[in-house]
Amino acid sequence: MSEAVLFSESYYRQVLAEFGYTSFDFRRFDFVLAGLDVGTLNARYLCHHGGEQYLRAAPERRIVTTGFGMSGVPHLATVSHILKMIELQRGGERCQIVLGDLDAYNGKARPYEEVRELAVRFSEFSLRLGFDTKAGIARPQEGYLPALETMYLLGRYVEQEDFDAAEEDNHRYYAGRGLVDESMTFRRALSLSLMAADFLTLGQSHDAVLVMLGIDEHRYVRFAQRTRGRLDQHVPLRSDFALSAAYTRMVRGFGGHPKFSKSIPGSAIDVTTSPIEMRRLLIDEPPAPEESATYQLMCQMTAYDAATLIELHAHCREGRRTWRREVARFTDYLVDLNDRWPH
Repeated sequence: MSEAVLFSESYYRQVLAEFGYTSFDFRRFDFVLAGLDVGTLNARYLCHHGGEQYLRAAPERRIVTTGFGMSGVPHLATVSHILKMIELQRGGERCQIVLGDLDAYNGKARPYEEVRELAVRFSEFSLRLGFDTKAGIARPQEGYLPALETMYLLGRYVEQEDFDAAEEDNHRYYAGRGLVDESMTFRRALSLSLMAADFLTLGQSHDAVLVMLGIDEHRYVRFAQRTRGRLDQHVPLRSDFALSAAYTRMVRGFGGHPKFSKSIPGSAIDVTTSPIEMRRLLIDEPPAPEESATYQLMCQMTAYDAATLIELHAHCREGRRTWRREVARFTDYLVDLNDRWPH
């Protein structure tokens, strides 16, 4: 069975080297976004790709988008992404959350009724957490014809090798556990194509699109950027818009798994985890910020600014009474978030 790729600092450096990204391509934030200062942005996100192009567009002509596969109930890293979208929205950015029901239906071969029901609950959960659907968009893929039509129009500009190059780093790890097809099957290619179409559809009515994803999904944005770069006069799609990205770090999974995953039982705390089990998992993590899922999760949540995270970093290393007290407070905060999941 394939070994997991662990999302360490060396992994992040490897991504830069392997894919030809430079420090100019993947950059730390050196500007304010949605009222968030540089320190907080760099604590919340690993890096951005073309963020300055996004900011050049007028606020009413730009949009931030993210999406979640409906392959299972949300874990807390997913919850943190929803909270980050709410934070950006409250800071004045137009935001979209795509509920990937068709993505899970094809990409993970989940039953149609299951993914549709999950999409309804995800949508309600986002509202309960504070996402404003009057100021932004929270929609499923099913029934959204503009993206489905864009996906078809993009078909002539995509090559088979594009799909092969878009495999996640941990694809073999998941395939070895029977969670996804081993090869880039037609149904998985459809799932990836629709994701790219979701991005490019926004570019038809906006001058700048900022995709917010985990760094492990950087290949998906690359796939969309390459496809957009091939568009010509023969397709009724606009390509002269900025397609940028903001990438988050990953939260290391429990039980030796590479990250929090909706598909791997025991790898994550999700919205159904009991408060007692949650507290046990969080307090048992090692007193090392680079290895502690607890500290990594704190960095993802919008409850903490950069200065507080620096203090928590020191407390985590000490691993003493102050850290245990902070973990207890953090657990209470997470329990409150989980209570908003519609059962």
